[in-house]
Amino acid sequence: MARDRALERYQPQFDGLRALAVLTVMVDHFSADVPNFPLPDWIRLGATGVRLFLVLSGYFITASLRRARDRMDASRLSIGKTMAAFYWRRLLRIGPAYFVFAGIALLLNLGAIRHYWPWVFTGTVDWLIALNNEWPLAISHLWSICVQEQFYLFWPLLILLLPRRWVLSAIVAVAFAGIAFRIGCVIFSAPIIARWVLPFGSLDSLAAGAALGWWGGRLRASRGGWVIALLCLSMLIVAAVLRNSDPTKLKSVLVEPLEAGAFVILVARTATGFDGNIARFLSNAGLMFAGRISYGLYIYHILVAMVFNRWMPSQMRFLITIPSLRLLVFGIATLFTAALSWRFLEQPINRLRGEKTRKALGPIPDGSWEQEGATRSQRPPHLIFSADSSG
Repeated sequence: MARDRALERYQPQFDGLRALAVLTVMVDHFSADVPNFPLPDWIRLGATGVRLFLVLSGYFITASLRRARDRMDASRLSIGKTMAAFYWRRLLRIGPAYFVFAGIALLLNLGAIRHYWPWVFTGTVDWLIALNNEWPLAISHLWSICVQEQFYLFWPLLILLLPRRWVLSAIVAVAFAGIAFRIGCVIFSAPIIARWVLPFGSLDSLAAGAALGWWGGRLRASRGGWVIALLCLSMLIVAAVLRNSDPTKLKSVLVEPLEAGAFVILVARTATGFDGNIARFLSNAGLMFAGRISYGLYIYHILVAMVFNRWMPSQMRFLITIPSLRLLVFGIATLFTAALSWRFLEQPINRLRGEKTRKALGPIPDGSWEQEGATRSQRPPHLIFSADSSG
């Protein structure tokens, strides 16, 4: 029961964590053409933010599926009804903003979307990038969302159908399969981009979060907390160094497990809740709002940048050529766009999604928050956006 409460209690600090993940990706993309800005080039913010998103996604989705399985077992709901409700929720959460972005990009003929639109609308941009071994303009950032969509297709089968005693072992096996895939890519000299964007290369990060979500673990504050913080920081530094080393060497496959391990510890500690200055920082109202709309921030940030680059009047182009001003202008415009999307598109659909889920599965038992089904008025705000959106 304590494990369940740890996962189901409202923890606003997760919003702050999501905000940090998406902001690192945005900063990385908005400053990609400026050397050593705003941080040295060896610190790849975007790649690190993506890893955090994947761990969070595995954590929240698996926790949600575990609760769905508990209800399925308790009330004898059919596996078909439970899975249908899961897929319906995922479609309504990911689809609206995704297709609005795609529609606007098509209308404005941004980047390569008119050439590759079938890949966008089938959620296979990651495979397109791997096959072409290049990043197509305007749509390349969708790869991580496509990876998660493909992950969601098979993950309920594992969590809902396997005997409970096998689930954790299966999750660990999936994690090792991701590492084995990258080892194979190194041995057989597969393109670096394919190793990064194909769904198999993200399995260990998703499974790391999933293991925590299934087990329900959390990390309490202790006098040795500084040791754990130092360990996480050391893991991230080693990962950054390895990421900048020769990617054809086997040691490069350790980058993702090191980052995922550090972020699993961070997520477990956030589930309990930080104290002091860290708590105040992660619970800052502005950061929490950015975390709440983080999916929209991720979906629209490339769209915003391309619109400014194409239509900014020449006399005002200094706003997007000076790196610091560009970060400010692009950031504010993306925040405004994502906020509008949240208010008038995503939030109303979330309410519809909650109503449909309750009709299909019945009322949620006391003490159990349905992460994907309830509306904001009925559940903790931090559960409204799971890390579907990664970088």
